[in-house]
Amino acid sequence: MKTKNIKNMAAAATFALSLAACSLDVTPTSDIADANFWKTEKDAWYALNACYANMPSAGTGLYDENATDNAHSHKPWEGPFEQIQQSAVTPGDMDGYYSYSQIRIATDFITHADNCDMDDQLRNRMKAEARVFRAMEYMDLVKRFGGVPLVTTLMDYDAPNVARADVKEVQRFILSELTEAAAVLPQKYDGGYLYETGRITRSAALALKARAALSYGDYATAEQTATTIISEGQHKLFTVSYANLTEAQRKEAAEMEQFIDFDSLGIDREKFIAGMFSYEGIWTGDNTGTQNPEYIMTHEYMQSSTDEATDWVRYQYLRPQQLVTGYSSFEPLQALVDCYWKADGATLPATITTAERKARYATMFAEVSDLDQTGYISKVPTMNLRGYEYMQEFRNRDSRLYASILFPFKGWHETDFGTFYYEWKPTWFNTNGNESYSGYSWRKQVAVRPYDTGWGENYCYDDYPVIRYAEVLLIAAEAHLLQSGWDTTAQGYLNQLRERCGMPSVPTNLTRDEAISFLRNERRIELAGEGARFDDLRRYGAEYYGSHMSGTSYNIDGEAVIDMTFDSKIMLMPIPQDAMKNNPLLVQNPGY
Repeated sequence: MKTKNIKNMAAAATFALSLAACSLDVTPTSDIADANFWKTEKDAWYALNACYANMPSAGTGLYDENATDNAHSHKPWEGPFEQIQQSAVTPGDMDGYYSYSQIRIATDFITHADNCDMDDQLRNRMKAEARVFRAMEYMDLVKRFGGVPLVTTLMDYDAPNVARADVKEVQRFILSELTEAAAVLPQKYDGGYLYETGRITRSAALALKARAALSYGDYATAEQTATTIISEGQHKLFTVSYANLTEAQRKEAAEMEQFIDFDSLGIDREKFIAGMFSYEGIWTGDNTGTQNPEYIMTHEYMQSSTDEATDWVRYQYLRPQQLVTGYSSFEPLQALVDCYWKADGATLPATITTAERKARYATMFAEVSDLDQTGYISKVPTMNLRGYEYMQEFRNRDSRLYASILFPFKGWHETDFGTFYYEWKPTWFNTNGNESYSGYSWRKQVAVRPYDTGWGENYCYDDYPVIRYAEVLLIAAEAHLLQSGWDTTAQGYLNQLRERCGMPSVPTNLTRDEAISFLRNERRIELAGEGARFDDLRRYGAEYYGSHMSGTSYNIDGEAVIDMTFDSKIMLMPIPQDAMKNNPLLVQNPGY
């Protein structure tokens, strides 16, 4: 069990409040002021920890996912996700998404760290960490709003307003900051005081730079930066072996005979099963944390009675109430389920109509409709799932589907609930909204070991990869493809992902346009639920966005979940009303 980490050292928006939250050698907050702070290396340590307290959390990507064609939230109080999906978002909906607090915290550190009596090498490293956090915040602002005011000095609260900078200027600043920070940051930390293992590394700064460069269309920089990370060899994909599967995993492995025709399709059973659990295991239990070779940047959590040190989203929000205490706030959509490859790793399953899916499901559900949850869980293992027409769309699919999505009649045993089969709208369905509206729930990233803070709800304390090595491989592949074509280099990066998840190598005989479409779908599968889709939809362009974000998404019972509508203005979010009021020099994005 982790007893302390950077995240828990600073839980507030300013370093002064972070000192109050820290349990180690704390100066009374009444004594904190610029006049008697910024003196020692411990002061610098305290102040920098405030940046870590505000780093992206596990929920960041999941929230963004709900504003895409991958997922949905049927609870409007969670955020303006439906409004974005319907191109109906307003400036008032975006309050809270436009913030300079992390930028100010980081700039405060960069400005005042020179006053601390400390080793210059340590000071410069810490300033590089702060610069990475500031660049990350600008990356998020640019992703949502385009050009924003570029502030790099510590401004007085009554300073003159600043107009929006050109988006290219902000992008250049981000890439420059990350380049310079990476040149200073170490590859590893020894875990001691001031060198905690969860700190920003050189690889983390480079991974952010590669992500930004790809988003900005600078493919040469994206490829060069990604391949630098690859060549330096600090990270690799996480894997588990078939021989070391847990008892719960072995139970599910036996049930996979119902879903995969291993022998007739010539699929290596052990490789496929190990690949499925290798992918799932990235986010699970003791596999999480800086010791995981795939984690490039880690948001650390711990068992604590404070919500700043634990994560609510992966336990409460993702789990349906059938898994006990779940809220089912976020649910995958049918379009995401449809995008997972067949087991050949190259083709998609035949599409069926909403009416066909409804009829097939109704026929199968009739077999268990009179059972309670306990009876249902007992019944499903005795059923020949291969014999039902409804189950055919879930058979012989990409291993990552089974590790990412909970769908009807599919077993899942690696959970604190015990043996569990997810079902949508059975007789124990309740009307309080804590079940999926799409018929699917997330399995990927869902916490399987809870922590009860004593508030009557459970939390997650597993660490979370803000950036993982798989994304670096995807960036390298896409940037190379767009510059040099679909060759063995681009294919090789993707085949590392395929090898990990037990899937066949990628096809080699694709045209450039076919390869781009293929890679985009591969990226969508690999990064599902992690928030990448929000940016990808926009950087692929309005034509792509409109083709994927238009029309009605239905659930498995034939009911409408969300009617998505495309308007070109949605390629950028509106500047919030409060920001416009506070800074009259801001100019609203077109269409709002």
